[in-house]
Amino acid sequence: MKRLEHWLPHFFSAIRSVSTTRPGAEEALLLVVRDLVAEQAAISTAARCRPWTPLVDGSQQCIAHLLEMVRSYLRAVSAPTPLQAQNYAEAAQQHMDAAGAVLSPHMQGVTRLTDLVDAGSIHNQLVVLLQQAMRDFEASDLTELGARAEAALGAAVGVAPGQGCGVGFQFALQRAAVAVYGDVERFDRVVKASAALVARRPELVSDMAVSQHFAADTEAASLDLFDASVQAAQAMDGEIPRQIGRSLVDIAVSLVEGPGQLAAIALLTGSGQKTKPYEKLRQDNATELLRSARKRSDMEPLLEGFDLDLRTAQAHRMVRYSDDGVTVDVKSGSRTLTWDELADTLFMSCESAMGCLVGLTHALSRLGISLGRADGYQAIGISPQAMLHAALMVMGCSDIALEETQDTWTVIFTAPADTPLTSLAASLTSLVPQGVTTMTLLADRAGERHVLSGAVSLLRHFTDTTDPDGDQYGIAAVRLQRLWTHNGQPCIDKATARCWAARQVSTAISADAHSIPRLRALRALALETGDPELAEVLTAVMRSTRLGDNADRRTKILVAQLDIWGSTPVPYQPV
Repeated sequence: MKRLEHWLPHFFSAIRSVSTTRPGAEEALLLVVRDLVAEQAAISTAARCRPWTPLVDGSQQCIAHLLEMVRSYLRAVSAPTPLQAQNYAEAAQQHMDAAGAVLSPHMQGVTRLTDLVDAGSIHNQLVVLLQQAMRDFEASDLTELGARAEAALGAAVGVAPGQGCGVGFQFALQRAAVAVYGDVERFDRVVKASAALVARRPELVSDMAVSQHFAADTEAASLDLFDASVQAAQAMDGEIPRQIGRSLVDIAVSLVEGPGQLAAIALLTGSGQKTKPYEKLRQDNATELLRSARKRSDMEPLLEGFDLDLRTAQAHRMVRYSDDGVTVDVKSGSRTLTWDELADTLFMSCESAMGCLVGLTHALSRLGISLGRADGYQAIGISPQAMLHAALMVMGCSDIALEETQDTWTVIFTAPADTPLTSLAASLTSLVPQGVTTMTLLADRAGERHVLSGAVSLLRHFTDTTDPDGDQYGIAAVRLQRLWTHNGQPCIDKATARCWAARQVSTAISADAHSIPRLRALRALALETGDPELAEVLTAVMRSTRLGDNADRRTKILVAQLDIWGSTPVPYQPV
């Protein structure tokens, strides 16, 4: 990019000089054009290996358009007529615009890779991946990220995942990682195809999912994938000495024995090709399982990257290391892999396994089986502190700390001025382990101390995509704000809740067909938040709805109370 930034102004300066017949202009133009041709020659020799593949492709496409632009401009300055010159100049501009269109996503790819490599610690890498995932799905917080990613996954597969499985968040993070070092389009194809294959024999998949070791094996596979991608990305940030290359071989082999074996078993079982119990299949040879799956034309593209020869050769100490790569000796012959080629297969196997695991999780969710849990990130070696730090950082918070007991979380941070604390609390729900029942936020905002505290169960309503209250979380928001406290007081007072409820009643009655279920939900909210007077009024409204003009006088008096509550102005300041 720096070379192109330097080259462009020199080229246009040389073109102008030639068009004005300035002495020495043609020689200057020749040198500038030769620079671009040399750039093309250099880029054409670059290996198309992950994680550089999209960057190499983008560079080659950009140079190709610029070369066509140069040819058009050269034809323009040598055209015999002004009209022909104008036509060639317009073609040159079109090629330049095309180069610009390529450069935009190309630079995004460069930035994504640079940000992740430069992030350093696991904490910061998580922040980068979360930020990238939130941009990809245009989400403002983690709850919205999970919901949007779940919808995108459903659209990609062709059928929505089961409710409450948490696969959306998994899909979003892994897709963001693949966008950095792999092929996103291939990842999406693997997810879609594996979800369809695994779903063919649901009875076999259900039996597999309840096997003694299946959940633990799935978590271990996720940990292997996370560690492998992080280690490989760190190894690619510079020259690879022979000693680091040995660790890459170990990683590649472990991916065959862990995630590769699990992916093969899931595909073979879900498609009905294997009917043995999972506990027996997991004892089988990983290489043979993968080889068996790869014999099928519908599975082979989903399991690319797993190097079976490398695993066999390492088991027999037939891998030879050099400064440039490895030589693998097996019965079928010898082959040599450069470090770039080895890293490419390693990243591709991560891409394959991640896609298959997402597809498997999607298929299981359709059967009502969820392998995920709120603290599932700990299965890949990420601490609650690290995940919390990443989540709050992307929402503009700083100075983040977490104090944990067996059943409480106390989150300490400096909050941004424009985000309600209740929104921050709700966005953390997907991270809180099931055993934690109470969460307290100790937030500093513009030098003022705020304490927000309450039951975690009230937050979990916002992660239930079935929306049990049927009102896009309106009741859940009021319930939370009445029962959670801010500096020792409920976030909203009784008058505010009554005003909101009165207006909801008016809306419900106008939609007569659904008014009674809605009124019952509002009455349940009133009882849950300790307002028996509101509950009594809502009971009267339901009675009045059924009886009409035949309702008794007391019922009419109670119903009239709603008009008073709904029309009385109440101050509302979101906490």
